Amino acid sequence: MYRVGIAKVELQFEGEGFGMMGYGRAFNVIKGRSTPLYCRSFCFENEQGKRIFFVQAEICMVFPEIKREVLERLQKNYPDDLFRDDNIMLTGQHTHSGPAGFSHYPMYNFAVPGFRPHIFEAIVRCFYDAILRSYENLQDAVLKFSYGDFPDNEEVGFNRSITAYNLNPEVKKVKENETHLAIERTMWLLKVETPEGDTLGQINWFGVHPTSLGNRVYQVSYDNKGYAAEYLEEDMGKGTVALFAQQFAGDVSPNFHGKGKNWPKGKFKDDTESAKFNGKLQSNQALRILANMDKRKCLVSSEIDSEVIYRDFSKVKIDPEFAEGSENERTWLPCHGVAFLKGTPVDGKGMPDSIAKLAISISKSIRQSELTKAQILTPEKREQVEAKYKAQDPKDIAFETGIGAVMGTKDIKNLFLPGILDGTIMQMKKEHREGALRELPWSPVVVPLQYMRLGELAIIGFPGEITTEAGRQLRTLCADILKETGIKHVIISSYANSYFGYCTTYEEYQAQQYEGGHTVFGSRTHDAFRTEFKKMLTECLKPQAERKFDKNPKPKVFSDKELSIRTINSTKKR
Repeated sequence: MYRVGIAKVELQFEGEGFGMMGYGRAFNVIKGRSTPLYCRSFCFENEQGKRIFFVQAEICMVFPEIKREVLERLQKNYPDDLFRDDNIMLTGQHTHSGPAGFSHYPMYNFAVPGFRPHIFEAIVRCFYDAILRSYENLQDAVLKFSYGDFPDNEEVGFNRSITAYNLNPEVKKVKENETHLAIERTMWLLKVETPEGDTLGQINWFGVHPTSLGNRVYQVSYDNKGYAAEYLEEDMGKGTVALFAQQFAGDVSPNFHGKGKNWPKGKFKDDTESAKFNGKLQSNQALRILANMDKRKCLVSSEIDSEVIYRDFSKVKIDPEFAEGSENERTWLPCHGVAFLKGTPVDGKGMPDSIAKLAISISKSIRQSELTKAQILTPEKREQVEAKYKAQDPKDIAFETGIGAVMGTKDIKNLFLPGILDGTIMQMKKEHREGALRELPWSPVVVPLQYMRLGELAIIGFPGEITTEAGRQLRTLCADILKETGIKHVIISSYANSYFGYCTTYEEYQAQQYEGGHTVFGSRTHDAFRTEFKKMLTECLKPQAERKFDKNPKPKVFSDKELSIRTINSTKKR
C-alpha cells in the first residue's frame, strides 16, 4: 500500500514588458496574461517511509540553482532528511509562453534581458509550496500504470527534423508527408486513486513541444499541455490533479507544416485554438487509457528507490559500446552552432538566412585559422584545439559558452556584430562592458542524472531535451539494465532538474539542423549520456548502502558580484 499526496499551486509573478523563455527572441515579451501557470507535485510514500516527489512547473525549464534554492529552504525548515536532492525531481513543462530571467547562467537571459530576481523567487516559492503541500496531503492510495498509442490519424505531433531522423539506421524511413509517424506516439500514464477507487490524480508522459503559441503571441500561457491538464482535471472531477509531463519532445512539434498551408503553422490560424486542439487530443488520450484501468494495472511492488549524481559532460570518455568500438571518443565544452541561431522553421525562426550564411562563412574561417595556428603551439595546446573540432564537427560554431567566446573572440564588448542587429547581441555587449560574463560557463556543464523507482516503474530524470530516436535508445538501455530488479517500465522524463540543451543521436547530429546545433557537448553527447547512465544504473542494482559513485562535481555557483551586474531589480519593463 502506498500513501500519496498531491498538490497544485499557482505560479504568481508581477510585471510585463520583459521576455518570455523559449524562443530566444528579444521581441518576444509579455504584454498580458491568457492563462494562469501552475506547479503540480506528487509525493509517493511506501510502508517503510521511503518517499519520492515528482514535481512539474509550467515554465520552460528548470536550472540547477532553482533546485538548489528549493532544497536549501526545505532542509532548513524540515531537517529530518525528508527532502533530499535524490528524492525530488523538479521538471519544467516547457511552455514557451512563460516568464524568463530566472537562470543564473547568462546564456538564457540575454534576450530577456537580464536576470530577474522576482521571477526566480516566484518559481522557487511555487515549487517549495507545492512540494510541502503534497507531503502534508499524504493519504492511502492505490497506483495503477498503463500506456496507449494515439491513433495514427490524430495530429498530436510531427517530427520537425525529418531529414535528421531518417539518418538513423535503426528507424523506418518516413516521407515528408508522414512526419506524424516519426515520433513516439505512446502516452504512459500513472493513476492515483483511493482504496475505494475514487480518482485523485494522474501523471502522464508524452513528448511534444508546447509551442502551439508562436513567438508573436505576447500572452502568458500554459499552451497545449496546460489546456490538456485543465480539460482532464475537469473530466476526472473536482479536486483532482492532472500532470502532463514530457518525454521525447526534442524533435516533436505540435504544428502541422508542409504543402497546402497558407499560414505559418498550427492546426488553425488562431494559435490559441491550435493549443486547445492539441491539448484536447492529449486529454482524450489520457481518458482512453484511464477508461481501461483495472486491478491488473496495479503496481504490485511498493519498492521506492532514488539516486542522483552529477557529471561534467564536457569531458566524458565514451564507452566503446556506444562508439562503434572506438576508444578515443569524448565530449567537449559546450558550443552552440549557427544552426541553433537559425532556429527551427516550424516552431520559430531565428537568424535570417542571409546573416546565417555570413556567420557560417566566418565560423569556417575561424576554424581553419585556429587549426593552422595550432600547428605552432605546444603539443598540449594543439591537441586541445584539434580535440574541440573533432568533438564538435561538423558544427559551425557560433558561441563557445564553456569559455565565453562568440565567433572566436572573448572580447564581447567589441564584437564585430553591431548590437542594433539583435537585442541579444546588444545585451551581451552591455553586460561585458559593465564587467559581467567573466565567470564561466555561460550554460550548464555539470548536470544531474536522476533515477527514481516506484514499484515496477522507473523514472529517469533527463536534464535537457532529447530527440525521439535518442530517447528510445536511452530507454532501451535503461530497461535492459534494470529488468533484473523487477522493473518492467522505464520513463525518460525530460527537462528534469537542469537544462543543458538538446541531445540528438550521432547520426542526427551530422545533419546540423536546429537540434544538432543545440547539442552542445558535441556529436557524442547522446553516447555520453548512455555511458554515464549505464554506469549509474549498474551501480543502482546493488543495495543502496553498497553503492559507490565517483566523486560528484557540482554545478557552477556564480558570485553575488557577477549576478548583481546582470540583474534587473524590478518588475518593470526593460
